[in-house]
Amino acid sequence: MRRLGVAAALVVGAALGAPAAAQAADPPPGAAISDNLEYITRVADANGIVEGKFDRVKGRDVLVVTGRFGFKTYDVSDPKDPELMDEFLPAELADFGYWQNEDMELDTRRKLIIGSLDPRHTERDQTRCPGTIDDPQTPKLANPGCKAGFYVISYANPAGLEQVGDFVELPAGHTTSCIQKCRYMWTGGPARSGTFGDPPARNYNPALRWLGPILGPNEVDPNFRFDRPVGDGRPIWVTDLSDPARPQVSDKPIDLWRNDGYTDYSHDVDEDDKGIAWVSGRGGIRGYATKGWHRDPYENRWRKATPFDPILVAGGGVAGTAQPTMFMHNAGRPTDGAVRASGVKTGNVLVGTEEDFTTPCGQSGKIVLSDITDSRGGEPAQQSTLDKPYRMKALDTFHPFIDTPETANPELGCSAHYFEIEGPMLGAAWYGQGLRLLDIGDARDVRQVGYYRVTGTDEETNPSSNSWDMAFKTKRLIYLFDMDRGIEILRLRRGATAAGTMKAVTAPSVKSDRLAAKPKVSLDGDTSGTSYVCPLFD
Repeated sequence: MRRLGVAAALVVGAALGAPAAAQAADPPPGAAISDNLEYITRVADANGIVEGKFDRVKGRDVLVVTGRFGFKTYDVSDPKDPELMDEFLPAELADFGYWQNEDMELDTRRKLIIGSLDPRHTERDQTRCPGTIDDPQTPKLANPGCKAGFYVISYANPAGLEQVGDFVELPAGHTTSCIQKCRYMWTGGPARSGTFGDPPARNYNPALRWLGPILGPNEVDPNFRFDRPVGDGRPIWVTDLSDPARPQVSDKPIDLWRNDGYTDYSHDVDEDDKGIAWVSGRGGIRGYATKGWHRDPYENRWRKATPFDPILVAGGGVAGTAQPTMFMHNAGRPTDGAVRASGVKTGNVLVGTEEDFTTPCGQSGKIVLSDITDSRGGEPAQQSTLDKPYRMKALDTFHPFIDTPETANPELGCSAHYFEIEGPMLGAAWYGQGLRLLDIGDARDVRQVGYYRVTGTDEETNPSSNSWDMAFKTKRLIYLFDMDRGIEILRLRRGATAAGTMKAVTAPSVKSDRLAAKPKVSLDGDTSGTSYVCPLFD
């Protein structure tokens, strides 16, 4: 699984060995940091970052990152002094125009970066892809002239990044995820524009004609409910990348009917260690087999699953979310036994992130741990309807403003975003709330055991946190990827014990933050700024 560590427990005692001799530094002004963490350094020239992943190339520890700038590689052999090796932006894109690739994949066997491009990118020739916050009448998400898909880039020489083959153009492009060791790619999102008009104005892209009912507030349909729109997203497209220079794209999408029978927004894919691909999006989290023989709940027969024709085997709607929209951003299923719940078989706990920016903070997106036991076989999700919805059982949920005494300025970005699991420890990037470390060893009792967040003092030199992702490089060394602050490196202190015995902690409250990043009108023309497509921020 992409975001699951291999350790059975996150033990941070001296016996594990420190990853490097890096000395701790003073945290930046305005930092709130738990006692079990120490601050190493900040790489400010990576601002605009959304994601990073590690590999070892030619004897060097390499960090590959992506963001508004395109791609960068760093030598991180010395954690206190990362060295920039190369940067790459496809020639047809404008500076700081790459968007969004927030779930960049690395094919570590072939040393390839898989970088998604969704329609909200900025091209040098704006006449080819109009539609910005200055021209919301031509939203990029619905404009067939705004290309989407993914790039393949070689990092075999991390100091000389090179594109492999042509851009792979698809009707989707928000995230592209590896299936079967990156031989196949599944590409999803973003959701289409939230603006509604008379057909065919908002559905004039012929490639999207198979999406099914697209419901708007001016349409009369007994299934439409104003508190929970359905049917206005993009499913998953499959690409055979066996030969990166000659990709083979499917002629039809998958992950249809995901939202109580409606085709909707498939956001991201996480393949677990057992080969099940978990697709998160509006309507919940659905698990698909991509190989082997399984009973297909839609066809009521046993057949062989493939990446182009997978079989729904588990998952469905998610109970316990903050909002009825039930937009699940990403997921992970721990299978190593480090995450358990009483009465639940090992491997039946599914972790998912809800993304939502409803105010106040306590009504924004949560982390939800679900029991998939009664969803196995796929029938519950397949049979779910708006009138008779199926929801997996929630074991526990976490949000810092619900589950701890912390309070915050309601204008802060309060939604959970990407996370990574290492044994029983979950590290989550929480937008304006920075990094949160959770003990999920008992899935029925999630506890916050660490935090790091910056209330900024200067917009240029010390901005506030706007954290998008994080990664455990080792069991102690943590890299936080922050859109406004760049890369920040932290380390769990020596002498700490297993995650399950760490004390629960509460981050200090923030009454005001004049530099806080706030969701703004997104490039798709949605005036709410929260169109379930990971919005831009002021």
